[in-house]
Amino acid sequence: MKIQLRKNALTLAIAASLGMSGMAVAADTSSSIKGQIVGPQGNPAADTKIIIVHEPTGTRRVVTTNDTGTYNASGLRVGGPYTITIDSNKFRDAELRNVYLSLGEAQKIDQQLSELQMESIVVTGTPVLFNSSANDTYYGADAIKSTPSINRDIKDVVRNNPLVVIQPGGDSSMTIAGSNPRTNSITVDGIPLNDDFGLNSGGYPTQRNPFPLDALDQVTVQVAPTNAKSSGFTGGNVDAVFKSGTNEITGSVFYEKMTDSWAGTPKNNGKEVPLEFEEENYGFSIGAPLIENKLFFFGAYEKYESPQSIEWGPAGSGIGANETKITQNDLAAVRKIASEVYGVDNIGGADTQPQLEDEKYIIKLDWNINDYHRANFIYMFNEGNRTNNMTDDADDLHLSTYWYNKSEKLNNFSSTLYSDWTDDFSTQISITSKSVETGQISLDSALGLGDISISNIDVDGDGVTGDISFGSDASRHSNSLENDLTTFKFDGTYLLDEHTLEFGIKYDILDVENLYLDGSKGVITFNSLEDFAARQISRYTYSNGIGNNPDAVAAAFKRKDLALYVNDRWDFSDELAFSFGLRYERLGSDDKPAFNQDVLDRTGFDNTYNLDGADIWLPRAGFTYYMNEDVTIRGSVGRYAGGNPNVWISNSYSNDGFSRQNFSASDVTAPANILNTIPPEAIEGINNANRGSVSNFIDPNFDIPSQWTYMLNADVTLDIPGLGDGFAWTTTAIFTDKENTAEWVNAALLQEGDVVGSTADGALPFYDTRELEIMLTNADKNGRSIILSTGLAKTWDNGFKFDMSYTHQDITEGNPGGSSTGRSNYRFGHFLDHQETQIGTSSYETEHRFVLNLGYSTEFIENYKTNFNLFFERRSGSAYSHLTRWQNLTGGRFFNQDLIQPSGFGSTFGGNYLAYVPTANDANVLRYEGTTEAEVLAHYESLGLSGYAGGFVDRSTATSPWTTTMDLYVSQELPGFTKDHKGEVYFVVNNLLNLIDSSAGKVYTQDFGTRNTLNMDIDPATGKYIIGAPITSDYKFEAEDSTYRIKIGVRYNF
Repeated sequence: MKIQLRKNALTLAIAASLGMSGMAVAADTSSSIKGQIVGPQGNPAADTKIIIVHEPTGTRRVVTTNDTGTYNASGLRVGGPYTITIDSNKFRDAELRNVYLSLGEAQKIDQQLSELQMESIVVTGTPVLFNSSANDTYYGADAIKSTPSINRDIKDVVRNNPLVVIQPGGDSSMTIAGSNPRTNSITVDGIPLNDDFGLNSGGYPTQRNPFPLDALDQVTVQVAPTNAKSSGFTGGNVDAVFKSGTNEITGSVFYEKMTDSWAGTPKNNGKEVPLEFEEENYGFSIGAPLIENKLFFFGAYEKYESPQSIEWGPAGSGIGANETKITQNDLAAVRKIASEVYGVDNIGGADTQPQLEDEKYIIKLDWNINDYHRANFIYMFNEGNRTNNMTDDADDLHLSTYWYNKSEKLNNFSSTLYSDWTDDFSTQISITSKSVETGQISLDSALGLGDISISNIDVDGDGVTGDISFGSDASRHSNSLENDLTTFKFDGTYLLDEHTLEFGIKYDILDVENLYLDGSKGVITFNSLEDFAARQISRYTYSNGIGNNPDAVAAAFKRKDLALYVNDRWDFSDELAFSFGLRYERLGSDDKPAFNQDVLDRTGFDNTYNLDGADIWLPRAGFTYYMNEDVTIRGSVGRYAGGNPNVWISNSYSNDGFSRQNFSASDVTAPANILNTIPPEAIEGINNANRGSVSNFIDPNFDIPSQWTYMLNADVTLDIPGLGDGFAWTTTAIFTDKENTAEWVNAALLQEGDVVGSTADGALPFYDTRELEIMLTNADKNGRSIILSTGLAKTWDNGFKFDMSYTHQDITEGNPGGSSTGRSNYRFGHFLDHQETQIGTSSYETEHRFVLNLGYSTEFIENYKTNFNLFFERRSGSAYSHLTRWQNLTGGRFFNQDLIQPSGFGSTFGGNYLAYVPTANDANVLRYEGTTEAEVLAHYESLGLSGYAGGFVDRSTATSPWTTTMDLYVSQELPGFTKDHKGEVYFVVNNLLNLIDSSAGKVYTQDFGTRNTLNMDIDPATGKYIIGAPITSDYKFEAEDSTYRIKIGVRYNF
């Protein structure tokens, strides 16, 4: 008898359990087993029964081989253990025990049966723990639990993948294969947990990981899967499945704590940046049978609480770890004027306690209807709240009325029916409903204050001036969001000889209600404390919808998107398998933005296009070649689309160019009630406005962005003399060619004759209009990606294991699409002329990345495990661009003139422009203002930019510093109250390197991928440059990530 699980006869014994073989099929909620059974002479063994039993639940599945001896069992629970019996009425039976299946893995088990007189063979496997390669990675429950995770986040698990990079900072944005974080997909048990609208850079629809981490059974990461079933991303897909109840009552209870007492004090250039924090996390999980072998329950709950510290307070107040330039006397003076002059007694304080809390739970029911049908039902809930907009630097003190609470509530329902209609045909039918409510409520919402800022305050007369901001900050004046996603899916699998045919349909209905109107309570700026006392406003702005109704600006629309797919997995021979797939996607919507005749007149474009009818074909093909027992080669080519945030579409509804109206006034004397009352002049200004504001719309010829991805992968099992055998070496090469990339242009500048001149060197064109009509369109130039990754892994019988990898990325892009608004994406692209796409190094590229995972499991106490797991990462920094900061150095307000300006500028804002580097005695420079030529040339020399003298710097020529991460997890099992129970104590050290060496482990980033180098202006008469003073700035110091933090936890498992 010969059993073949793609490796040699005994490794093969557990290949299914280790997940080292088989072709990853798609984002899924289940596993499958397929293969071919042949007789002693190699001929097909038709009508052989394959009996598959999931031991923990007694779930039983029986399939029969067809005329070619092939079989397929899909829709199986992930994990195990399974017992697989091959029952033949002609040949000797065989049994495979302790087989474990991986999520989304089509595990191929072939067997050659022996004559009846031969002895039966029993093969035993082990549970899936961890396996990583660049294009396909999965993690079992034990690997998830033992990951050094400081935040109990699935991202801490998947960062082990060579292509997954988690960026520092509070949002922990995740890039996969160097992609925009918004273009990834996250699903758990078929539930899409993406930020469908697209406001959260962290990728979740919630502020933290949206589900209890202990609820996860398995996690996979896939890049460019060949199966046409997968879509909705161009970066990568993180797919997971929740645990299920079994015939045994099992569960756990945990408590974790982290405090600044168990952390270091970060130092930036020798200066301490004190941190004050305390975090508690607790929860439980339980699985149990409701009806043995029939109905099962699993539930998990988790609560996180962290009263946030106040980092900045008024000087002399003792509030916060740092002092602002504003003193107690300054604050007292502002309070007094607000009360006595304006009649406002409450403007907020500096000592209000900000909050961060998060609560989540899941409930899962599994029902074994009979041997041929099973179903599950899942409910998931998450609600979180974080106080934002506190003071973050010394210059501007934000009082508590300027803070706001950002809350998000997630409700999710999902149900799936798995059915086996015949031995050859099975289906999965599912429905999912997800609702997300986002609130951004100012702490002063009951006071009705506008956005008030007072500059240049210096009551003490010591020459140190600061600013104070209070009231509702402008972006919170009218701000609400709710989006509901309902998904229907049908997936079918049909076995036809050596072909496994998959086909299906997916239908999404997305309802969006979004209101964003900044400044609807008024934005008031005072240039000094004296002006505040005299009611002398430097600038007043007010925005509202038509009729002074904020709801007139709200975006409410529904999208109905359809996808169809078919896929053929063809097992051509024992050594070679092919996969061919085709997917069709069509976008639909009956809701259009309001028509704006002015936009049509100014641009020639109809602003009502809503992508209804936009479609795309996504073909894919791949192969798997088992060269021999130790070498497997995989290759694929495919087209991928999806992941583009719906907020880009919503911009067209919110900013139609006339629903929002603006009013502004400068240097005026205000009435006494101005802080909390809109003056009649502003209300009349909105009512009588003869034109609207900036418009956003979609190019009627817009094509869905996509990319072609080509991948080649080699998996090799090798022996290293002196170290052992069974090393797993994997190497992956990925090439991606992007097409129809999203781009934003000012459609008002596309008409013939709009360009009326240029700078003296011809580099910057001048346009004859100040109109700003932002159009989402396709770039005429697209980026590409070249990625090479190689890794080595090994597990020894003595408990040691390691996994190491190196990845190189070479990625280019046009507009990074880093913002949620079209106006910002237009303004802040790193370009010379914002009307022209400029290709450069991607902001999301990580050129070099080294990853090492070390693990050791032993029993210092007999029968009680001690586990050590170390994660180490060293990676290069992100690319950024050197920019010019345009300032009025001429006295003539050149960039606010009506008829001449570079692209990207409007009447109320500037934009990003690449830096100009002069030569000595540069003919294109009119003069130096407030600096000298020598100082400017020395400044550019220090930045390493002298090579660009006489022209503009290329985009993304610099990178932020390298980052080194080292995290440690240690756990010790202890006796429980009964024989089958165990306690556990554990701790996680985040940034272990900093604990070892306080000067190491520091993290620096560059905000927004840009850095200003100097001030510059243009002389309107000659078009020559006027160069101002150089600008020096430091990288952003990520204080929390730059010191060690220790988390201690206890757990009781039963």
